Amino acid sequence: MGESSIIVYVPPILFGLVSLTFFVLWQQRIVTNWQWGAGFGQTALGFSLSTFPIQPVFDALASGMIFIGAAYCYSSAVFEHFQQRSFDRERQWFVGLYTLLLIYCIFVLESLRYQLFLTDIAFACLVGLALIMAVPKVQRGVDKVLLASISLAFVDTVARAVYFFFFYGNASDDFGDFVDSAYNLAVHITTITICMTFPFSALVASGVSAMDRHRQAAERDPLTGLLNRRGFEAAVTDPGASGLRDGAVLVCDIDHFKRINDTLGHATGDAVISAIADLLRHVTGRNAVTARFGGEEFVIFLPGATLSKARPIAEQIRQSVAEKDWRFFGLAGPVTVSIGIDQPRSGDSDLYSAIARADRALYAAKAAGRNRVFEAEENGAFGAPAMASV
Repeated sequence: MGESSIIVYVPPILFGLVSLTFFVLWQQRIVTNWQWGAGFGQTALGFSLSTFPIQPVFDALASGMIFIGAAYCYSSAVFEHFQQRSFDRERQWFVGLYTLLLIYCIFVLESLRYQLFLTDIAFACLVGLALIMAVPKVQRGVDKVLLASISLAFVDTVARAVYFFFFYGNASDDFGDFVDSAYNLAVHITTITICMTFPFSALVASGVSAMDRHRQAAERDPLTGLLNRRGFEAAVTDPGASGLRDGAVLVCDIDHFKRINDTLGHATGDAVISAIADLLRHVTGRNAVTARFGGEEFVIFLPGATLSKARPIAEQIRQSVAEKDWRFFGLAGPVTVSIGIDQPRSGDSDLYSAIARADRALYAAKAAGRNRVFEAEENGAFGAPAMASV
């Protein structure tokens, strides 16, 4: 068996194994993107067809549709991976136009050169669109490697198409000559050299994304989408300052929440919690670290904020909740919250000391009549910089 004979077996085996790996991971719900597996599976099938040809015209038509299907899946996978608009309708029209041109090249022009050029350029167009749209979303190093490897495949495809169509004078136009052609050998060589980084970088990038999703799921409250206690601690911990950061802490608790659950049921209680979580996101903004610590209690950390800046934010939260129309939730009266405020002080070992003081201020606000904002003071007493009662 010659070297060229060995080469033709490598791409279908490698792409087939990568495809199988992706589908196993997808079945196990480790990765959510099945398009990678479909794309690499079609690529393996296309290379298998050139290794074990059936009938020249059939092979030309089938391989063209297989490789354009692979390109469609690759572009879909890139769009999903980077959470970009997928241009489904436009790409479907493009594939439809390609199919008509492919039929024309095979059955009217009866030209292998035009069929190969058309397929390569169409492949490059689909993959190139995904590359262009993904570039602004690249942040992680592994994603940069993924886009670099896809770019190599893109450049290889375009360069091969241009060279063999415009500059290679010995190219045959007979479909029956494809298997033994220099073009077919070039495809196999570049695939197992510069382009082999593509499937493995896709596998690594998908694995890293899966780990990120599982980590985020472990740090998020499933009801509200806010951070949970674990996620809050990870977000506010500053290793350079022993876990202590400057800012203000707000501890917020829904007043008489047990009454809501007891009279209207836990489904209504959950809806109220979710609605208040949305209000907290809206009022505190992107820089705030907002978490649900369990039940009806929320903790908000405002990085860099002084108490004088935190007070109006806490009051805006309290007022927004009190003024919301809760009748849609089946409630006859208003829902209110009580809030305690504090900030890290010298001698604190971590942020939880400030949270504990804000929590005591919260209970002082409840004892004073609820629907109030109380601040923990230096001497251990509690002040009410902003308060109101129903």
